[in-house]
Parts: sequence; C-alpha cells; structure tokens
Amino acid sequence: MIRNVLKNKPGVDVVKLQKSGGVVSRNAKFRQKSRSHRIREYFYGLANDLSPHSNIANFSEFSVFRIGGGPQAPRSALPIGAEPAADPTRLAPVNINRDLLHTVLAVSFAKEPDQIISSNVAGFVFVTDVDIQRKTITYLAPSAGELPSKYLIAGTVTWLET
Repeated sequence: MIRNVLKNKPGVDVVKLQKSGGVVSRNAKFRQKSRSHRIREYFYGLANDLSPHSNIANFSEFSVFRIGGGPQAPRSALPIGAEPAADPTRLAPVNINRDLLHTVLAVSFAKEPDQIISSNVAGFVFVTDVDIQRKTITYLAPSAGELPSKYLIAGTVTWLET
C-alpha cells in the first residue's frame, strides 16, 4: 500500500525487508494486553508515579477528524489498470457522540484542518465521558492545561481503564 501511495514521489524507494532472525509472532490477545499496558503507562507512568488530569470541554472547543478509513476494495478486485478511488490520506470530520467513549485521540499541532496530515502529533488524550445533553466531553490528559490545538485525530484504538 505504501509503495502504491508513494510511486509518483521522486527519490522515494519502498523496499520490503525480510523478518530478522528471532522474530516471534504474537497472538491477538497478547498484543491487545501489551497495547493496554502501554496506554496505561503513557498516562500513569511506569510505577504509577504520574497523575494525569481529567478535563471537561464543550463540543465546540474541538474538531475531531479521521484519516483515511472507509471500505476499500482490494486492488485485485479492480479492473486492470484502475486505481482505487479512496484516498488513504483523506480527512473526514467525525461527529462527537457516544461512539468516542473510551477512545484514544491524538492531539495535532495543526492550526488549520488542511494541515493535520502534515503536522506532528503533540500527544494523546483518552475520552472518559461524552455528555450529549450538556454537549461536553470529559477526557484524560497526561498534563494539566489547555491542549496545543483544537484538532483531534480519531483512530481505532480504544482502551478500558483497569
């Protein structure tokens, strides 16, 4: 997929490497448990020595986007010579609703939505509550204070705090 996206970029070569010796495949349960442990470590530290801050903000203070996404037909299902219509770098706005509950969102440094793709990520926040009636979102951030940008990026990572 990366090769197809970058095929028109001059000076960029995508090379597939073999797995290094000793590489062990992990099962889905192990990977999920490891991911959960790393997310907890991000917010609470190695030895629970960090204190993340819970913040409440209005829906109007944020804009949540998703990059790519949507169903895509495999290249083998397309007519010969046809290119996929779905852009893997497409930016799609996400409605703030209960679906964001327990989601880990990236905080972009972007100042405008069209800069999200090319901007760095400042860090992550964890959505602990979405109150539709009050139009507020409660999130856990690693540090106190305002977020560096109002643009958040949703992915597929969810976490149930244990």
